[in-house]
Amino acid sequence: MFAIVYRCRREGALLSREAIQAHPVPGELRVQRRGMKRIAVLLQADGERYALPVLDKIKLLALNDRGVLLSGIEVHPPRGTKGNGPIYPQTWWCVLRDADMPTQGAPAPASRLERDLRATEIGRTMANHYSRRG
Repeated sequence: MFAIVYRCRREGALLSREAIQAHPVPGELRVQRRGMKRIAVLLQADGERYALPVLDKIKLLALNDRGVLLSGIEVHPPRGTKGNGPIYPQTWWCVLRDADMPTQGAPAPASRLERDLRATEIGRTMANHYSRRG
């Protein structure tokens, strides 16, 4: 669902009300289950790139007509190929919108990438299981 997210912390420290309201981030909010925990992801208009770092181990703190308050751990990607990136406590205030996300580009590249990934997966599956080939 399209949402405008206000981050309430920077590197774990609480921000003032003015600082929170100064930097809203629009995107598509998705809450997903990963094992026994839930994560929240805010995607950009293309539906592939993250607008904000992933919020892990989320808890729903408030839900009302003004929005949703989610709290969890912000997980930053590592700089190299090994190890983990920094993690900080984070809180998001999400103002949900019914309108679709504004498009910043054509969705054709995203759908083409998705088709290519599916085709690659099908090809890999067929190659691994010789009995499924024609």
